[in-house]
Amino acid sequence: MTTFFVNILALGTLFSSVFAITSKNPVISIIFVIATFVQAAGYLIFIGVNFVGISYIVIYVGAIAVLFLFVIMMINIKLTDILETGNQYTKNLPLALAIGSLFTYVIFTIIPFNLNNVPALSLISESLINLNSLILNSNFISKDLISIIVNAYYNLSLSDINITDFTQIETLGYSLYTYGAIFLIILSVILLLAMLATIIISRSNK
Repeated sequence: MTTFFVNILALGTLFSSVFAITSKNPVISIIFVIATFVQAAGYLIFIGVNFVGISYIVIYVGAIAVLFLFVIMMINIKLTDILETGNQYTKNLPLALAIGSLFTYVIFTIIPFNLNNVPALSLISESLINLNSLILNSNFISKDLISIIVNAYYNLSLSDINITDFTQIETLGYSLYTYGAIFLIILSVILLLAMLATIIISRSNK
């Protein structure tokens, strides 16, 4: 029974995310975004990741999505203006295809699925792996940086074994402030720059 609810929530999350992207009315799109986060939170709670699921509801649904909905209703965007500019979105199709291909590659490298059973997918996977190895062996990316990232992910995988006796919040905190400390510092600097940029832009417009 639990597996049935998990599958229903997973399918509902996918359909809600697609409707949120394809909806022409911004208010309806935000409502689908809220539905996506609620179903994703339910999915995480059903599989046992309770803290992250509740965080989805509190942060995304309770703060960000409602704020987006409030701002859109205050701006009073006309639906006719959106329909007039709808044809311009076709210019971004190459970028959308590139992002979709990259997302598909990441998904198929994460989930436990054997691509050898599907010849077309195995051919695509091999071509992407060859392209990835070609880029990594070239001078575009520093090998020292690659080794640092690989070691960081390796340490993260080891941390899952070492802290199995902790609770979920303790596990997240331990991983975040030990093995992921450098990523936390980078994210904090990015958020600080974003805050300063918005203040500078708002003051310059005046």
